[in-house]
Amino acid sequence: MPKEFYNPYEKYGLRRVLNAATSMTNLGGSISRPEVFRAMEDASKSFVHIPELQAWAGRHIAEATGAEAGLPVAGASAGLLLAAAACMMRGTELERFDPLGRGQGSWAHLTTKLPMHTEGLKTEFIVHRSGRNSYDHAVECAGGHFKEVGTAQGATESELLSAYDPEKTAAYYYTAREARNGLPLSKVLEIAHVNDVPVIVDAAAELPPKRKLKYYAQLGAHLVSYSGGKHLAGPNNSGLLAGKKELIKLAHLQSYPFSGVGRVAKMSRETIVGLVAALKLYLEHDEEALYQNWLRVAGWIAEQLQGLRGVKAGVTYQRAVEDGEPMAPFCYLELDETVTRIGGRELVERLRDGDPSIAAMYEPAFLIEDYRRRVILNPEYMLEGEEEILIQEVKKLLR
Repeated sequence: MPKEFYNPYEKYGLRRVLNAATSMTNLGGSISRPEVFRAMEDASKSFVHIPELQAWAGRHIAEATGAEAGLPVAGASAGLLLAAAACMMRGTELERFDPLGRGQGSWAHLTTKLPMHTEGLKTEFIVHRSGRNSYDHAVECAGGHFKEVGTAQGATESELLSAYDPEKTAAYYYTAREARNGLPLSKVLEIAHVNDVPVIVDAAAELPPKRKLKYYAQLGAHLVSYSGGKHLAGPNNSGLLAGKKELIKLAHLQSYPFSGVGRVAKMSRETIVGLVAALKLYLEHDEEALYQNWLRVAGWIAEQLQGLRGVKAGVTYQRAVEDGEPMAPFCYLELDETVTRIGGRELVERLRDGDPSIAAMYEPAFLIEDYRRRVILNPEYMLEGEEEILIQEVKKLLR
């Protein structure tokens, strides 16, 4: 029999979730290591000047990403919002101020222009139509507007070149996860360099592998936003913004504890310290050993389910868009509904409705191998022994 797992939410009348999906915000992100919580508890025992704490964390982020500077942010979306704000304020009077200088907050009359009062500012962000997603709304929250190029199948170099307007273009916007249908980032950066315009990269979910932390800065990206609450296993409301020194300074001036557009996205001092602790742990962990463990568990789950009537099970991989390198192994299930009497989407829904609730995926559009609709079971966020509960519940529903 599968072992029993403690449910810290039972006292509140809530189900615990067995996470066989991924680091989803609506599940609470990841599970941080005890060292992260100890660092957060220690940080709670005193006050600190937040701008100085942000600058300290920014130095760790810069070192980890290979960028000129960094800033802790309240999640990758907050990072994108601040990146957009920084690009719109580029070349303005705001560049004269220093978030660590005297007279802190004396630039409020400039930062409170966003998102509504953008007269005289460049507010257009050039983006591949194939690279649009719901998260890029952060740019619009900052007061920016998108100018799409190309089609859902991609864009050409000439289309990207002709989209530039010296009076309106604030930056180019690039979504790493959607990049397979568009021009490569290297080409976007080449065009941006000609026009002296920054490039913002949404790299929220581009870890693992660890090398992706430095990949975008090494290519020359001006601002890159990562999630801190996904694979980094930091607090769910944390993220990393890395990039060019002057742009990071502008983002910091727009952030809290000041009065800019990022004031709404506060991070506690404990969260900032926890993020840095998680980043250090991520850089130190044995990536290959962890990958092999995921592969072992994914393979075991596939073996246990392969014998069920009407079920084809196996192992597939999420691969890096840039070079096809395997990033994470998953177990997949393909169901013959004439035999199982239940489809993949219904299986995922019924797993979610159980107790414990089991989160799985039926949206493998990010898999490079193919686009077949399959149930995906991800071992990365499963606690040791939870795979037995997963097998038991899947078998119960498919029999």
